[in-house]
Amino acid sequence: MDVSLTGFAPLGDRVWWARAEPASVTVGLVAGGTGCLVVDTGSCPSQGRAIRAAAEATAGVPVVAAVVTHHHYDHLFGLAAFADVATYGHRSIPGSVLRHAGLARELAEMGLSRADLARPGRAFRRRAALDLGGRPVGITHLGPAHTPGDSVVIVPDADLVFAGDLVEEAGPPSIELDTSLPGWLRALDRLLRRCGPATTVVPGHGRPVDRAFVAAQRAWLAAAAP
Repeated sequence: MDVSLTGFAPLGDRVWWARAEPASVTVGLVAGGTGCLVVDTGSCPSQGRAIRAAAEATAGVPVVAAVVTHHHYDHLFGLAAFADVATYGHRSIPGSVLRHAGLARELAEMGLSRADLARPGRAFRRRAALDLGGRPVGITHLGPAHTPGDSVVIVPDADLVFAGDLVEEAGPPSIELDTSLPGWLRALDRLLRRCGPATTVVPGHGRPVDRAFVAAQRAWLAAAAP
């Protein structure tokens, strides 16, 4: 299995993105004056360590925090590599991992056991915030949607949002067994209210998009809803 990471490419002032295989997941990086934040941690602890090393080499400051946007393996299974820093995720994530019907298969495919998995150390219900040294960052749960615990990472001074799998550019949105389509529409409405015409939205898979793309994807989901 191809477990690899591209280099971090710039999105704006001290904000970058990279792509991690095997699931072509987007990994975000935000740097401030004293530290940097990694958004989503890859598919296994070794990939998480590679992400962390690349993040610090790119940003020039230590990783001080990591956030997982939801519980799926390609976003979460690398979290153990960040055990000594602040880690953030919605409080539903540990339960969602254990209930996930594909957990055993995903662990086997990645050569992992449950002991290799970590849970976010700072679980939140609605929102969390951190300061990277003169650079505030917000983390917000917009309600059950693609999964019960989808969260977005907002970088206000860059007019940028890491949206996780609430937004997909590489293919159609992925509707899962625990997806709430009505909730997803509400979450995208909340996201759209936060976005201006110049906001960059970074999807969980694929290239960065704009507000118009998010609105079009909301319309697609609305058509798919029963």
